[in-house]
Amino acid sequence: MASEQTVSETTTSTPSVPLTARLGSAFNEMRASVRWWEAAGYASLVVVGLTMRLWDLGARAMHHDESLHALYSWKLATGDGYAHNPMMHGPLQFEVNAALFFALGDSEVTARLLYAFMGTALILMPLLFRSRLGRLGALFAAVLLTVSPAMLYYSRFARNDILMAVWTFGLVICMWRYFDEGRHRYLYISAALLAFMFATKESAYMVVGMVGLWCFLMAMQPKLSRAWSSIETQGVSPPVALGRIVGSVWNSFLDVLNESRRGGPASFMVFLIVVTLPMWSAFAALFQDTPLLSWMNLTLAAGEGSARIGDPVGGGNVIAFAIVVGMIALSAYFASRWNLWLWLGCANIFYIIWILLYTTFLTNFAGVKSGIWQALGYWIVQQGEGRGSQPWYYYFLITSIYEFLPFLLGIAAAIYYLRKRETFGVFLAFWALMTFALYTIASEKMPWLLVNIALPFIIMTGKFLSEVVRKVEWRAMMREGRYLLIFGVPLFAILLWSLISYSPSGAAGQDILIQAFAALALLGMVGVGVYMYRRVGRAQFLSVSALGLTALLLALSVRSGVIAAYQNGDIPVEMIVYTQTSPDITRLLDTFDETGTGTELPVEIDSTSGFSWPWAWYFRDAKNVQYPVHNENSFSRSYEDRVLVVHSSNQSWADTGLSEVYLDGERIRHRWWFPEHTYRGLTPGKIVSGLLDRSAWRGAMHYWLNRDGVYHILGSEDSYVYFNATVPQDYRGAP
Repeated sequence: MASEQTVSETTTSTPSVPLTARLGSAFNEMRASVRWWEAAGYASLVVVGLTMRLWDLGARAMHHDESLHALYSWKLATGDGYAHNPMMHGPLQFEVNAALFFALGDSEVTARLLYAFMGTALILMPLLFRSRLGRLGALFAAVLLTVSPAMLYYSRFARNDILMAVWTFGLVICMWRYFDEGRHRYLYISAALLAFMFATKESAYMVVGMVGLWCFLMAMQPKLSRAWSSIETQGVSPPVALGRIVGSVWNSFLDVLNESRRGGPASFMVFLIVVTLPMWSAFAALFQDTPLLSWMNLTLAAGEGSARIGDPVGGGNVIAFAIVVGMIALSAYFASRWNLWLWLGCANIFYIIWILLYTTFLTNFAGVKSGIWQALGYWIVQQGEGRGSQPWYYYFLITSIYEFLPFLLGIAAAIYYLRKRETFGVFLAFWALMTFALYTIASEKMPWLLVNIALPFIIMTGKFLSEVVRKVEWRAMMREGRYLLIFGVPLFAILLWSLISYSPSGAAGQDILIQAFAALALLGMVGVGVYMYRRVGRAQFLSVSALGLTALLLALSVRSGVIAAYQNGDIPVEMIVYTQTSPDITRLLDTFDETGTGTELPVEIDSTSGFSWPWAWYFRDAKNVQYPVHNENSFSRSYEDRVLVVHSSNQSWADTGLSEVYLDGERIRHRWWFPEHTYRGLTPGKIVSGLLDRSAWRGAMHYWLNRDGVYHILGSEDSYVYFNATVPQDYRGAP
């Protein structure tokens, strides 16, 4: 375990060493420290993880968001350029995808390739954190990252959340290695990671704020404790007392600022401030409708319905510019109290990368403004929309369905580390619990955000499991056969579930005999458990039992992830699938291909309710596709041999207008979604009554295990396809 003390950056004069030599030396040092079983373990996990992420990668229908990301990446790859639009988050994924399209061609596979590779890279990252997680802890974390249902599913999904997981974990690793080693290179790497993070998604603000808060608490806590004890507030008026408190806090902060030159949490806190402070400028828009700024009658972030949501309007542009300049000046001031030259190095790394990405490599300079202001302004406005409209307990629910292993063990680990009060363990608990709390508080709740929540729980669980393993006296356990406890816990759980879920066959005597046998077996196992508890002691019993429970939950996690990724990838019986393009779309595409007309097939897609997506991606090369918005007057003209895909709201008019030359319309489930009414409106009373209702909790368990009971109530928004009678095809619509 690395020392808790911070090692200051050496200031002695040393010969200049080329960067490549330093990187090579660091790589050789890491390679020499990796034992053979670690190398074999990580190599196996990478092979398994990459295979799982690439297997049948292009089969699932393109989600609405995926089609947006893929199409604009393709446009960039084919020379149409790209202009940052905060509705689709940062520009990084578009530019990397465009490069992949240019090099490997455009397809559903290459559209998802970036995320599969980054999800695989995430598996290797605990290797860089062994000094804190321990060898076993890092390997356990890598195993969990490999099989995590959320990590697996969204490593096969063209959204940027898996990228954010890589940048976030990288920042955390660099922070702790900087604490332990004090080398400036970790700040330079962190600056690059921050640039990639801000160019990926606006959740970067949550990550930086959370990491910065941790550093602030660590740096300020001893100062504030001393300052608080010296404040005299008795016998003075409240304003004077408040002034003394504020002054004491400010003086403590200045002390921390002065001490930040020596490294540690204070230094990393100031690093985050001086590098990213201008990026926070648009937070001023939070106050535009408050008495603080409303008197100016200026718009700092335009609301819904405006041409550029999140942008300042009119005189608001002047205020926005002044705020950005002020933030830059404030960064320079703090940097002068910290380390001016180090700031210049870090800021250059950050802003060179950031500007290149937001301007699409200097082809769109408007990206500087949209990146530094509108990116955040847009999502400040969107918080009022509450996209998804999910209940406050949404993440409790979806985590228990998919990430139950790290969530359950992570809660135990958080309690353990908070009681132990070891700094790194407390940080892991802080990271996990704070992330969960922030996403629960945020108005937008979506299943893909589970990636961000699962990550810290997985890392904490990996370390916790390694400590559990180390507590077991393995030689004694193996010698006396106590290791059988590991198998006892899963067996007990399976028998208990079999007894609870047993459905009578109708033969009363047989049913009673089976249930009695299962009950006796359970009682026998309880008796053996009590005996082993007394024989091996509480600590050994709990440690080995925890490993048995982990083995069972790991097997269930693998099963859950495989079913979600490969069996139900575009079928919203999975909560993680949410709203998804139906596989009816890809079946219809296959029918179009079978006509033999290729990209010449004349098709008209009704764009009502945004139904042009994901067709716009699938027909990106088509030469004869149109996207009008249909209405009752749309079907009075001649369509010749054109294929029509009509929104269900226009079906009756299409049936009437097309009946003479077209076949009957075939139903297509364009997009479908999980039946959210099944979990909305939960109250403590409903939960208790459900637990007392055997059929209710049996139904819940059957869903948890097999996703049973919801397929027949899936919601959908449909369209109908109309073929001219002369077009050769045999498409049959959804039932």
